[in-house]
Amino acid sequence: MEEKFDAIIVGAGAAGLGAAYRLAKYGFNVVVLERGQRIGAKNVYGGRIYTHVFEKEIPEFRKEAPVERWVKKERLTLMNSDDAVTLELFSDFSANDSFIAILSKFNEWLGKKVEDAGGLVIPGIKVDDLIAENGTIKGITAGDEKLYADVVIDAEGINPIIAKKAGLRDDWKPNQVAVGVKEVIKLSENTVNDIFQLNEGEGVANLFLGYPTNYALGGGFLYTNKDTISLGVVIRIDSAIAKRIQVYDIIEDFRNHPFIHRILKEGSPIEYSAHLVPEEGLDGIPRNLVGDGILLVGDVAGFVLNRGLTIRGVDLAFLSGLLAAETVKEAHEAGDFSRASLSSYEEKLKNSIVFSELEAFKRASGLLGNLRFYETYPQILCEVLKDAYTVGENSRKIYPILREKMKGRLSLFTMIRDVISAVRNL
Repeated sequence: MEEKFDAIIVGAGAAGLGAAYRLAKYGFNVVVLERGQRIGAKNVYGGRIYTHVFEKEIPEFRKEAPVERWVKKERLTLMNSDDAVTLELFSDFSANDSFIAILSKFNEWLGKKVEDAGGLVIPGIKVDDLIAENGTIKGITAGDEKLYADVVIDAEGINPIIAKKAGLRDDWKPNQVAVGVKEVIKLSENTVNDIFQLNEGEGVANLFLGYPTNYALGGGFLYTNKDTISLGVVIRIDSAIAKRIQVYDIIEDFRNHPFIHRILKEGSPIEYSAHLVPEEGLDGIPRNLVGDGILLVGDVAGFVLNRGLTIRGVDLAFLSGLLAAETVKEAHEAGDFSRASLSSYEEKLKNSIVFSELEAFKRASGLLGNLRFYETYPQILCEVLKDAYTVGENSRKIYPILREKMKGRLSLFTMIRDVISAVRNL
């Protein structure tokens, strides 16, 4: 098969489908090639998506999107091996909604939106290489087949096979990515509502520090789906190596922690998955996001923001795809798909929330590399509050307890410095 398209998109995640959706609406002949046997088959995600970008692009979004629950409760939990301390915010979040979704279902829905707009989405196709003529990308090869296009949009995700072939990025380093493992636990809808004190359609987003990662860099998460729970752990690769952590075992340890076991004791695991996640923020973005006839979007470009309190990727990926589509439209009108022409994509990104958000929290990745936030503070806080709440003949004040727990582990100056840094940069 040798066929010419206006654009070939490699990967049917949020970034690739965003690009395809806008290009199809413009009337371009666009095809999305997805390695998985169905759209969403290879998509692994904790579960939370922010709405703002999708609502602007898809007017019927709220009525049609496969939303599991709308986030109404935010929780941050610090754990040691036995205890847990949780900070909870309840809010309507009407001005900045986010929702919990099963990403495979969500991307399957996006794929249908692309097809409804006139785009072609083909699963079960593994792209092996790029077709280059005089240094310019002209298409792709998949097995024995060749497909040609004016431009290729690389939305392949965390594994940068095509991006490396194009010379746009190197392999990720261990300090730039994390491995995430997730279980889906089956419960009834009423049970989920009762456990978390939720009304119908309301959800909880709970992040964890400390014990879930065996005190390594990273964290745990729990998201309430309609009648399941997404429970997972994300650990930065270099930290997992340093602590010799067996990642495939750690999710079971997390599930069996007394705090989690009480929540999930009636549930049954029905799904297990693992995935790599970009962690470097602004510093993880390659110097060049475009080449002659090719653009990078989504995870392969590093568009994920972890600021500790929130983790964003799907909305930023989708927006990068929309901006890539705008760039392709302009290049088509100019009849020029050179790197110089496509470089306007980089300018669009810099003027969008993709870069403004990554820039605003550019120091977060460095701060989140501070092992004390995962190892020292969760354990000290749990120990101090447990002693402070213990009532007996010799009840103690908090400050003496704190001094005792900090001795040999943490100085007051270091704690003050860490708190100031967290407040400034997170």
